[in-house]
Amino acid sequence: MSNVKHPFEDHVATIPAQQETPASPSAPRRMTLNMGPQHPSTHGVLRIMIELEGETIVKAEPDIGFLHTGIEKQCEVNTWAQTVTLTDRVDYLSNLANNLVYALTVEKLLQMEIPPKAQWLRVMLAEIDRLNSHLVWLGTHALDIGAMSMFFYCFREREDLLRILEMVSGQRMMGSYIRIGGISMDLPRGWQNAVGKFIRQFPSRVDQYESLLNSNPIWTHRTQGVGYMALDDMLDLGITDRKSTRLNSSHIPLSRMPSSA
Repeated sequence: MSNVKHPFEDHVATIPAQQETPASPSAPRRMTLNMGPQHPSTHGVLRIMIELEGETIVKAEPDIGFLHTGIEKQCEVNTWAQTVTLTDRVDYLSNLANNLVYALTVEKLLQMEIPPKAQWLRVMLAEIDRLNSHLVWLGTHALDIGAMSMFFYCFREREDLLRILEMVSGQRMMGSYIRIGGISMDLPRGWQNAVGKFIRQFPSRVDQYESLLNSNPIWTHRTQGVGYMALDDMLDLGITDRKSTRLNSSHIPLSRMPSSA
């Protein structure tokens, strides 16, 4: 072996070794978990580093920035019409709403006037897609919290909506039906029957959702009395909109809120 002394040897020798104090057997143990960004944990858009003590979350650090897919850069080399298909991918669960806002923006630049039929048709289909998106949220939200049956009930109605979208545009999802200047094609025969049937039966299905969730002790326990924030804390953070859900959840009457709220 060589007797040559390493130049950093003396420096390393002076660093005291760090010894961890053994934890008491009765002390609570913490576990660190990564939630996301893989599907289906957070659908590829968010990573949260969670520290658990039993079933209690004692620390959560969000790691954002996973949503960017270069859509803005792709728009630079596409034509105005080609970009419509990219707006579908911004939110694939409510893609028609993204089609609509993009088309409206381009039409405003071009000072185009859209036929009335295309206007109300756009709004109707955007609302159908909005319900589609909400059903996915409610079903997966309940599933994540512990109400598994809710997922199947919500997707039952979602299937009806996807069939309507397929009837109208030819695609269940991301059909790029709303185009600059109007829509891609006229409505097919029988669309009134399909939409009317859904409208008539959906209110009763919402009643079923409420019965399922309100009678589920796991869901109510994990959604009631959590995430509370005092009014003063919300005002310090700038949550001052009277219509804010968080502000309303403080249970402070509007008459008692400061004028800045």
